Amino acid sequence: MGGEAEALVGGEGRPRRASVARRESVSASTDNVNWSGTQAHAGHILGSGELKKATDEEDIIESPKGRVTLTLVVTAAATIFGSSFPHGWNTGVLNNPAHLIHQFLNESYMERFGSEPEAWKLDLLWASSVSVYLIGGCGGAFSVGWFANTFGRKKGLLVCHVFSYVAAVLFAFCNLAKSFEMLVLARLITGFGCGAGSGLVPMYLTEIAPVNIRGAMGVLHQFALTCGILTSQCFGLRQLLGREAIWPILLAFIVVPCTVSLCVLPWFPESPRYLLVNKQQDKEAEKALKRFRGMDDVSADMEEMRKENEMQKKEKKWTFGQLFKNNHLRLPLLLVSALAMCQQLSGINVVFYYSNGIFLSAGIPPEMVQYANIGTGLVNVVMTGISVPLMEKSGRRLLLLGGMVVMIVSAGGLTAALNLHDKFTWMSYLSVVCLIVFVVGFAIGLGSIPQFIGAELFKQGPRPPAMSFAGLLNWLCNFIVGITFPSMQVRTHTAASSQQLLDYGAVP
Repeated sequence: MGGEAEALVGGEGRPRRASVARRESVSASTDNVNWSGTQAHAGHILGSGELKKATDEEDIIESPKGRVTLTLVVTAAATIFGSSFPHGWNTGVLNNPAHLIHQFLNESYMERFGSEPEAWKLDLLWASSVSVYLIGGCGGAFSVGWFANTFGRKKGLLVCHVFSYVAAVLFAFCNLAKSFEMLVLARLITGFGCGAGSGLVPMYLTEIAPVNIRGAMGVLHQFALTCGILTSQCFGLRQLLGREAIWPILLAFIVVPCTVSLCVLPWFPESPRYLLVNKQQDKEAEKALKRFRGMDDVSADMEEMRKENEMQKKEKKWTFGQLFKNNHLRLPLLLVSALAMCQQLSGINVVFYYSNGIFLSAGIPPEMVQYANIGTGLVNVVMTGISVPLMEKSGRRLLLLGGMVVMIVSAGGLTAALNLHDKFTWMSYLSVVCLIVFVVGFAIGLGSIPQFIGAELFKQGPRPPAMSFAGLLNWLCNFIVGITFPSMQVRTHTAASSQQLLDYGAVP
């Protein structure tokens, strides 16, 4: 994957040389599965600065460059605010009011069964409330193709908002009804909607954008997601919505960005590629392109989409069985799958799901924990923006290895700080620093590279099943981390110091 990497695995399993300057426009496949947590699919990004020039001239398409127009900006803003932002919001929203939700789960359990739940049952309810979102997201992600082809890209996004509205109603009344089942069901439903939406967003954005800015458009989803995490942490402050009587409103707040999207997006065009390729509506596609490009002559874009469509038709349809049996694809498949798993097994989403408990365990004063959470969210947003130019200047391998080293060192420091904070009070603040450095290391490497490396290693044919398989592993690992960490954290309060180090270190 470094400077020596030259192969782009082709449709028949033959090594094919790739190019940084390759101008082939490859749209995000409707069969691709977007990945969960802090990730966004940018499947169209080709080349890395480490791949050599293509020699297959028949595969090169002259892709016209475009400019940023007001229509494009407003459409992109409404799209990511209505779909990517809620995904981030749901990822981080339970963190600050965690103690209130624990209290709600305890009280609703007593109301239902007449006795106080055992500690392990309460931990299981809490972990389920967090992690069931990922189960819904996994189902939604695998439904992306159906939504995209049945409703279209834009309408599919609008349909996904329905799940957020249903979930918001359950969120709003779960405390009043004393029903923890409503909370869990709402998390499952909103997870499905966000899972589908997180696949549709990069697909829609990359199809409406000129080829020269598609990379930047693909990163917008990730940026909005991190902004959603940060905003949910800010609104979750005790001075705002993180209070006992109104925390359900905090969870139900996802209807606000969805409503904005519902009011804005219908006034803007559908994906030109969807109109041309899927619906065979040439005139409507041309009309949509004219609005997005801000010019009357869009013949070059139309020709590019037609050629791309013809190239896509030449690729055979790959199945999972063919993918696994092809010897030439095993190494890139192993690489993509390993990075997908490492992204979640690194434990990054523990920071956004459970950092409240981590900071308390480290001895941070309860009144300061919420601000420590906001600090980690702010670092995540800033580093996501900084990682974009670093990606092209430093290369994938250096950022991956460097980021992992930073994560390992910071995780070791955090483990030491958690074990020594009783002896040295300043260790509490060292744990905050280590956690923030951990987020920095993740953002520059594992945060974004695993999301598009599959698009650089696979051609259009085997790309959908390869990325679908990697996406499944990613969602499953995210779920495993989310459901198991609370019990691991409980053990750190009772086990020996060496065992604490082993348990905590197992997550990253």
